Amino acid sequence: MFDKTTMSLHTLPVELVYRVLDYQTDLTIVISMRNVCQRLNKIVDTYSRYQ
Repeated sequence: MFDKTTMSLHTLPVELVYRVLDYQTDLTIVISMRNVCQRLNKIVDTYSRYQ
């Protein structure tokens, strides 16, 4: 019937993660989002607020 799809930070499109980051303060991004995993590090590094 239904396929179960697991959603996680590893499967979310980068654009959606950027949307989440848009609502976070700089401190939250640096303290809470960095060093969680390599993928989040790359996303934060390429996030336009920090370029």
